[in-house]
Amino acid sequence: MDNGFPLGPTQFQAVGRLFGVLSDPTRLTLLHMLKTGPMNVSDLVTKTGLKQANVSKQLVMMFDVGLLSRQRDGNQVRYGIREPLIFQLCDLVCQKLQRDAQTQMELHKAVASQ
Repeated sequence: MDNGFPLGPTQFQAVGRLFGVLSDPTRLTLLHMLKTGPMNVSDLVTKTGLKQANVSKQLVMMFDVGLLSRQRDGNQVRYGIREPLIFQLCDLVCQKLQRDAQTQMELHKAVASQ
């Protein structure tokens, strides 16, 4: 990873923490929901069917690593995407998975035709 400055242990820990947060399907689902615009916990609970405590916990984790912003709206808190770059990262991962699936399909066809 050559981005013009050396990465040390602190930076690698931050990168690992961010990837750790992104490793959970529930958090990825919530990010996907928030892509359309800010929502409060109740909105996300309704749309996902997840429990309120779980949604709140996951949102706080993503806020803590800087992926989300939050704004008080009366007695509720609305969460939004703070770092839209995250969707580019998700797109890269999805492209890799599509390539892998295509390769597997081609291998399967090749074996089946023998």
